[in-house]
Order: sequence, then C-alpha cells, then structure tokens
Amino acid sequence: REASSLGVVEAVNFNSPGQVVIAGQVAAVEKASELLKAAGAKRVLPLPVSAPFHTSLMKPAADKMAVHIASTPFFAPAIPVVHNVNAKTESDPEKIKQLMIQQINSPVLWVDCVHALVATGITTVVECGPGKVLSGLCARIDKSLNTFGLEDVSGIEKALAEI
Repeated sequence: REASSLGVVEAVNFNSPGQVVIAGQVAAVEKASELLKAAGAKRVLPLPVSAPFHTSLMKPAADKMAVHIASTPFFAPAIPVVHNVNAKTESDPEKIKQLMIQQINSPVLWVDCVHALVATGITTVVECGPGKVLSGLCARIDKSLNTFGLEDVSGIEKALAEI
C-alpha cells in the first residue's frame, strides 16, 4: 500500500510459500522492493519482463484479447484443467474463455493450483521444457509430490524409469 502512492504495484504470482512476485509501474515496484528489503525479505530480485503481466495495468490487453477469444471456437477439455486465475477446473467452453481473459490481468494462484491438483489425487508432476522452476515450486508447496523436469535427455530417462 505504501509503495502504491508512486503508482500501481500488485502481487501477481503466488509461486510458493514465501515467494510472491510483484509487478506494476517501475517507480512503485522499486519502492516496494526497498520496503520489502527493509522489512526483512530474504531476497528481492528484479525480473527482466517486458510488461506488467497479471496486473490491473493489463486490462486494456485483456479487453483486446476478449474480442479475439470471443470469435475463437473453444471445446470442453478432455481432461480437467486447473485455471491459474481461480485454482478450479472448468468444463464450460464459454466460462473457460472468460477465465483466459481474466488471467491476463489477474494474479497467478500457483500455490492454490498445486493444492487443487493434490486434492484430486495427483502425486506426480512432470515439467516439460527448459528449466525446472515449476517442478521446484511444486516440491516446495507439497513435499509429497514426485517431480520430474524434462529439460534434457537424462531428465526424460529418469522420468520414464520412475513413472
């Protein structure tokens, strides 16, 4: 709140217990970073991003995307998908369109999403692509999860051998 006197600054990613990403207008984010350090935050790192993703500042982009999504056919998913905007599953294609639009200017509730997955009985997380950020966050959120990163051949081989 104190930093918002300099502009928009909002919590945008709830990545794991103790790891929250903020974004917004540069001066407000810089001030919030200073205040967080002074309050005892273990680490405050600026992330190189090209826009204030998942903030209210993205509302104009969400409005533009809404026009395109409205004319795009969506179908009910074959498997449940947990949406980052509310950590719930949805099967109605029209509601999914709205959730996709909301995600542009709403926080990512990753911790809640992982808890929702675990509540459905998920025990293994496989991260596809470079890096192991998401599987690492999952392991921090729920230590009972088996996590695998498929960023290279050895990761793929390990996952195949253990799954």
